[in-house]
Amino acid sequence: MSFDLLQVDDSSLVKENLAARIYREILDGHIVPGERIVEGKWARQLGVAQTSIREAINILVSQGFVQKGHGRSARVIKLSEEDVVQLYQVQAALESTAARLVVERKADLTKLRDAIGAMRAALEGDDLAPIIEAALHFHLGLCESSGNPFLVEQFRRLAIPLYAFRLMRAVVQGVSKCPWNNSLALFERMMDALSSGDPFFAEQYVLRVIQRFARQACEIWAHDLTSPERITSRRRRPTRS
Repeated sequence: MSFDLLQVDDSSLVKENLAARIYREILDGHIVPGERIVEGKWARQLGVAQTSIREAINILVSQGFVQKGHGRSARVIKLSEEDVVQLYQVQAALESTAARLVVERKADLTKLRDAIGAMRAALEGDDLAPIIEAALHFHLGLCESSGNPFLVEQFRRLAIPLYAFRLMRAVVQGVSKCPWNNSLALFERMMDALSSGDPFFAEQYVLRVIQRFARQACEIWAHDLTSPERITSRRRRPTRS
């Protein structure tokens, strides 16, 4: 997963620029979770062909920000607090299993160390996107290092929408980077557990950390923001240039 849409420049393809524009509208709260993204409306508003909007939407679908079922309209991803809790339950089961497999097979942990390094560097700035992306890269790297492609497939299916939704909610709510600053030590301790040589210890420690992340999500960003009053308040905010 990549949040590099924020960095699209004029030389990029039209559909990528359009995806970046719609993405910014989502992050600014002008298109709210669960709201339809009507191709014709955005084509007229941006002065482009409807097929270009469709291609831009498909990019956002691949990034997890938009959901699009077969024969159904595209909508901004919307997860309830219960959805978030249940997704974290599955994530905890997958990652704890991955941790045990990683230790058993003595997998290379370089990718995980690099993700922690990227997170530490991102915490020096004010943009949440690279921080959240680095965290996702750690979790995904852990699953990939398990050597189990079926585990990786299931993790990708649930984690990409969850982390996209997490970024949307954190930006709209104005969440600071403090929770991620506090979590950095937990990622480093997970690395210690994975380096311990004890598969059971690594499995149980990673399970506890993901459960802690789930509680943190419910406390900080997973609350419902779709009341009419909150929607109106967010839509009155000026669009960033």
